[in-house]
Amino acid sequence: MTRRTQIVIASLIALIAIPNLAQADLGILKQHCSACHTGPNPEGDFSLHDLRKSPDQKNLAHWVESLQRVRDGEMPPAEENKMTRQEVAELQQFLQKQIVLFEERVEQPLQTPPRRLNNREFENSVRDVLSLDHIGTHDPLAMLPGDTLHDGFDTHGESLGMSEFHLDQQVTAIRRVLDNVILSDEQPTSQQLTATADQMFVVDTDNRRRGDKTIRRDDGVELKDPEDQLYCENFPHTKSAGWYRITVKAKALDRHVYSQDKTGIYDDDPLILRMELGSRHVDLPLDEGAMQEFTATHWLAENTPIRFSFQTDGLRLIGNGNFKFQHRIAHDYIKTHDPDLYQRIVKEEVPNAKSRSTQPSHWVHWVPYWQGPRPLLSSVEIEGPFYQSWPPQRQVDLVGRQPTVANAAAILKPIAQRAWRRDVSDQELAPIIRLVESQSSSLGELGAIREGIVALFVSPSFLMLNSEDVTPEELFAVKFSYLLGSTTPDADLIARVRKGELDSFGAVRDELKRRIANGKANAFLREFPYGWLELDRINFMSPDVDQYPLYEKKRLNEDMVNEVLALFRHVAENNRPLPELLSGDYSFVNADLAKVYGLEGVPSDSVLRKVTFGDGKRGGLLGAAAFLTLTADTLSTSPIHRAVFVMENFMGIHPSPPPADVEILEPDVRSARTIREVLDAHKSDASCAACHLNIDPFGYAFENFDPVGAWRDEYIDVSQRADADEAGNSKKRRDRTPSFEAIPIDASSTFVSGAQYKDITEFRQLMQSDSSRDRFVRCFVTKVLTYANGIEPENFTEVESIVKQSASHDYNSIETLAAIIHSPLFRECKTSESER
Repeated sequence: MTRRTQIVIASLIALIAIPNLAQADLGILKQHCSACHTGPNPEGDFSLHDLRKSPDQKNLAHWVESLQRVRDGEMPPAEENKMTRQEVAELQQFLQKQIVLFEERVEQPLQTPPRRLNNREFENSVRDVLSLDHIGTHDPLAMLPGDTLHDGFDTHGESLGMSEFHLDQQVTAIRRVLDNVILSDEQPTSQQLTATADQMFVVDTDNRRRGDKTIRRDDGVELKDPEDQLYCENFPHTKSAGWYRITVKAKALDRHVYSQDKTGIYDDDPLILRMELGSRHVDLPLDEGAMQEFTATHWLAENTPIRFSFQTDGLRLIGNGNFKFQHRIAHDYIKTHDPDLYQRIVKEEVPNAKSRSTQPSHWVHWVPYWQGPRPLLSSVEIEGPFYQSWPPQRQVDLVGRQPTVANAAAILKPIAQRAWRRDVSDQELAPIIRLVESQSSSLGELGAIREGIVALFVSPSFLMLNSEDVTPEELFAVKFSYLLGSTTPDADLIARVRKGELDSFGAVRDELKRRIANGKANAFLREFPYGWLELDRINFMSPDVDQYPLYEKKRLNEDMVNEVLALFRHVAENNRPLPELLSGDYSFVNADLAKVYGLEGVPSDSVLRKVTFGDGKRGGLLGAAAFLTLTADTLSTSPIHRAVFVMENFMGIHPSPPPADVEILEPDVRSARTIREVLDAHKSDASCAACHLNIDPFGYAFENFDPVGAWRDEYIDVSQRADADEAGNSKKRRDRTPSFEAIPIDASSTFVSGAQYKDITEFRQLMQSDSSRDRFVRCFVTKVLTYANGIEPENFTEVESIVKQSASHDYNSIETLAAIIHSPLFRECKTSESER
């Protein structure tokens, strides 16, 4: 039993001493709890005297957990529970009433502490304050220190530290952004250059020229290896910031010569030529046949390199994934389809080769005969930099055509109001105006204005969220915008909030629908589920490449993550009930995931499509390969890892680690063949058993899923027999014969509440119960508030109110999110019940 659970139970027993308790409550507690949890040696070795007579700031969490465990039927334990339904209802009512009375008596603060903008928000905010499409192709924020995650989120206030070094890097980053926006020199001269095959060169991604890797043809240059890049020798990078018109002529070669099973590139997928523009890229889909022409105009920063690469997750299936081994496909293909050519190569070329002359199947002999899918670039035409006017219009829109120090206040104030996300007084702006004036003699008027903009961005008013110098309306607009878009609020949102147009639940719901539909909630639809489910950890213990080769060689981790994001987006965009996220009978699958899931009839391409599972084993987050993989080890699975993940991220239960003062004697597990046998031996220690009774049932159900989430009916035990030679001596380990034994998997378990399941199908049914549904929705609400506020909510009553409102709308996702956003926990001010 966890220490928290023990305290929870203890808190109930302590209530016996409360003189003003209802006699019914006192009788229930005495009858059903006192026998085990009183006296000199109470069960669990706990003293109950520290729990006081009623909830307080220190023990409130134990009261809340007590209520939840009684609700779920986990307390008292099923085998000892003699309470009637009426008594259970009375106990629940009593616990909830005491919690509510405490929170009414000791009002919980609604204000959330200030926190720093994380790097995502910093980038998006700078972009939108300056009215840019992007902050620059020169990766101006590359030097910023990475953000520390807390339970997967990059919005956690205490984890987002700030230091002098961090501030110095932010100053440098802002100046680099402005280098690409405010141009002070003479207008650069535009030029037009064309690179044909002779000017194109192929290099490794690390820029090392190991000889000339370029394969030239009459009609262009081939890109065979996805790890290579092509650049134009007569235009390696831009010389000035500005608009550039880029025209590319290219096509796909040998698209369908080799089987898709050999190359790993699906026949129905387009071949992608990626045009890399510094830190940004554009993907060009190629068809086989006629040459295709692509033309686009982009604003590129000074010194932006322009390169091209072959973007694919294929051509890595042979050997260790290095492209050179894929030339073996040519050997196999020619041997089968052109025996005469094969014999000529083997007899005439292989014996005279500089290496591997006795190994005709070695890849080195088949490089010239490769006919795998690949792009061919015929020409690249680059024109620029050019401008519709000088200075560029985006600079004029920001600071005017002829900015002067005399009108610095008029220039900087609109920028300040966008950056600081509120009204800015002349008095607040005065120090920055003085800075501009002091710098004008050394930097010139435009340079001084530029430094004034830098000062606006490194002000705490920009760098910090949830500051105290904003009105309630400004605070709500800021929080709403950063929750959904991870960026500063636009003028329309601020105006509507100030007019009171988002003061009701219905108005918030409608605005939420609009923003999901028009793409302004895309940041939330990606970043929240990515953090909530800790998808950044999916490769922390990557599946073994020998046992699960497709995981690495086909980059299955990307498909797994995208499946979960597609599922979350579908539920939000279609306003589906939140419980579908957990245990719905559908998900989004492509051809690679279909191999993991054992599905047939899925189109042979990389497009994620909605698939309904009819076997009751998969669907929702509980059947998603991402969850099953990030909770597994390299070669094995752990019911404990998966159980803790389900408890913490789906059920909102936080199991405590073993107490530090308890000595645990590890049992002898040498004869154990399965993880269940290991855990059963571990539970022979009484101090461990109580914890595992609560944890294990949340994990055993997933034992039929291997480390990549594929179904299995058996464990395969691999051992080596101690074979003997003819003289009877034991052979060396490397010479022993491996033996394989199939061990049936037992995926059954029983919860403390008495609920049982025999497999994943029945477990999923239990997760659809009223109790599990409410726990999942409550956990979701808590996670969204944690993501939005940068701190986990502690107000039980308000969270329960949101869950209740969600239930009144059938737990639909948009109404639940609207209830969260409209709640006092988000608005940081009280709202009347009639407004909810």
